[in-house]
Parts: sequence; C-alpha cells; structure tokens
Amino acid sequence: MLFRFRTVFVPLAIALLAACGGGDDDYWDEFQPRAATVDDIASGTFVFTDFSYGAVFDASLSRSTTTLAFGAATPDGGAHRLPFTLSANGTNASGTATLAGDDLALAFAQVGAGLPCSTETPLALEIEADLDDGRIGLSNPASGIAQVCAPL
Repeated sequence: MLFRFRTVFVPLAIALLAACGGGDDDYWDEFQPRAATVDDIASGTFVFTDFSYGAVFDASLSRSTTTLAFGAATPDGGAHRLPFTLSANGTNASGTATLAGDDLALAFAQVGAGLPCSTETPLALEIEADLDDGRIGLSNPASGIAQVCAPL
C-alpha cells in the first residue's frame, strides 16, 4: 500500500510544488523580495487571490479575493502618504496609507458593511516588492500571516 501511495501522490506533490514557484517567462515565478519603495505601490492595484486570498488583512478574508489599490503619493517627512481602497466581498474600505521603510500602515476613514476593518485602529503591515515583476508581498506581524499578490 505504501508503494501505491508514493506512485500516485509523489508525482502529484511535485506537480503542485512546481506550480508554486519557478517557471519561465510565460509563467508565474517565485517571489524574490527586495525593499519596497513608494514607486512600487503609488497608483498601483494589487489583487490577493488563491492560497490565503485576503487573510493578510484579516482572517475573515481568507476565502475572499481582496484588492488593494493606491493613489498618488505625497511625501511626508521620511514617509509617504497615499490614498488607498481595500475591496472584498463587493464592498470597499478607504483611507490613507503611510509607507515608511518597510512599514505600511492603513488608516481607514470609511469602511463598508461586512469588512473587518476599523476606523479606530490602523492596520500595520510590512511590505516587500518583487525583484523583477511588480508584485508586492505583505506580512501582518499581529497575525503572522504573509501573502504575495497575484501576478500583475
């Protein structure tokens, strides 16, 4: 029975792992992190889907495609401020994001019904950008969840 398990499931596991990273120019490749800059996110839209979906924002979004969109950046001392919209489950939240080094804080001004965001508590995230393809990766230090957006 063990032999049969290996012959059926080992090739399947290898195929699944190959789909999660690597590849050539026609396919999604492994996330290669580097420090994110304001130019990486300003006026950009990033979709979190598959795997953990929007769980990096809140565990309740773990099965919901979640989109984070930023507007133009404004310098603010050593940081940058950007308007943002977070969309999931057919509703939106918006506010001002602050990027300082690898720290991204989302301060919500308006939150649509059904989203687990609060206008009273900013969401603190850590951000990285991909070396070559425009994706971003977010980490939520409070929950320990990390997620990379879908290929652009």
